Amino acid sequence: MKISMSNIQRPISNRTSSAKRDSGRSLGHWKLNVGYWILALSLFAPLAARAQLGPWPIQTKQAAFEATILKRDQDILWVERQSADGTRSPQIGLAVADVVQIQMPRPTLFDAVEKIRAAPAATDAQFAAAHAALDKMILQLKPLRDLPGIPANEAMIAKGRLFDAKGLWKESVRLYEDVRTKAAGTAAATNAQILAGIAYAKGGEHHFAIEYLGGIPLPEEDEELLSKLLFALGDSYVALENYDNALLSYLPLVVFYPFVYDNEARGLAAALGCYAALKEWEPLYRSIQEIQKNYPNTPAAQTAAEFLEKYQKELGAAGQFVDAAKVTSTDAPIAPTGVAAAPAAPAAPAAAESPAPEAPAPTEAAPAAPATTEPATETPPKE
Repeated sequence: MKISMSNIQRPISNRTSSAKRDSGRSLGHWKLNVGYWILALSLFAPLAARAQLGPWPIQTKQAAFEATILKRDQDILWVERQSADGTRSPQIGLAVADVVQIQMPRPTLFDAVEKIRAAPAATDAQFAAAHAALDKMILQLKPLRDLPGIPANEAMIAKGRLFDAKGLWKESVRLYEDVRTKAAGTAAATNAQILAGIAYAKGGEHHFAIEYLGGIPLPEEDEELLSKLLFALGDSYVALENYDNALLSYLPLVVFYPFVYDNEARGLAAALGCYAALKEWEPLYRSIQEIQKNYPNTPAAQTAAEFLEKYQKELGAAGQFVDAAKVTSTDAPIAPTGVAAAPAAPAAPAAAESPAPEAPAPTEAAPAAPATTEPATETPPKE
C-alpha cells in the first residue's frame, strides 16, 4: 500500500492500542562472534583485491556467455570467455554500451557488514575490518559502476551506513552524494538521497534535509529506513518552526507504522512539542493520555511528564473540554496524571442549601373555560 503523506489528518486518534508486537530483536540475537566476522572480512579482502572478476554470466545485445572481467579501457570492457570444455579463450573487447547485464552474485561481505552495523555490541575493531574490506571492493568495482549488475554503488552506500552508525555525518554524506549524482535514476541513487537527507538532518543542515526528503516515495520495504526518514524530516521541520508539516511527518509513524522501532511512542512524544507550539491543547492532552496509558516508564512517558508540568494550566482546561462529553461513558479515557479529570455534572442542590426563588403568587386565578355557550340565567333580587 502506498501511503500519501497528504492524506494524514492532524488530529490525534483516541484509539486504544492493542497488545504491541515485539518492535525489535533482542540484544542476544545480535551478539556477534567477533573472531568469526573478522575472519570472514579478512578472507574476503584478498578476493576483493584480485585483478580479475568472475567468471560470471554476461548478457550483451548480441549474445550470452560466461566470462572473466579483466579490465576496462574507457568504453571497452576486456573479458576472457570460457569455452564449453572449460578451456580459456583469447581476450576479447566488448563495447560497454552493448553490455545488458552482468550477473555478479551479491557479495557475502554485504551481509557481514550489515550485521556489524546493526549490532549494539559491535566493536571498533569490527568496524575497522568492515571498512577495510569495503574499501578494497570499492577500489575494484568503482570503474565498472555504470555496468548493470555491478554493485559498486551498493558497496559505497554500505560504507556510508557504517559512518552513520558512528555519527560521522559528513563522511557518509560525501559517499551518498557521489552515488546520488553518478548513478542518477537508479534505485541506488534514490536510496542514497534518502540516507543523505537523514545525515543532513542529523548534522543540523535542515534545509538540505527537507529538500532531499520532502516528497520522496517512502521506502516501505525497509521499515528501519522509512522510520528514520520520517523522524528526520519531522525533526528538520521542527528546527525550522514549521510545526504543521512536522506533524504530517510524525503522525504516519503513529497511524501506519506503530509497531516497529517504537514508532508509536516516539511519534507521539515528538508530536507533543508541535501541539504545544501551535497551542493545540486538546490534541496535546489526548497524546499525553495515550502515552501515560500505554507507555509508562519509557522515555516517551518522561517527555509527556515534562510537558504536563510545563503546561498544566492549559491542559487542565483542555481536559475539561475533552472529557466533558465522556463523563457517562464507561470507556472514557483516563485524565493524564497531574491533570484533574473533567468534573461530573453537579447534582441538584438541596433546598436548605440553596432554595430556589419562589414564583410570585398570581393576583387572580386563571379563568376557567365556560361550560356552555348558552348565556347564564340571572337570579332575581330578593325583596
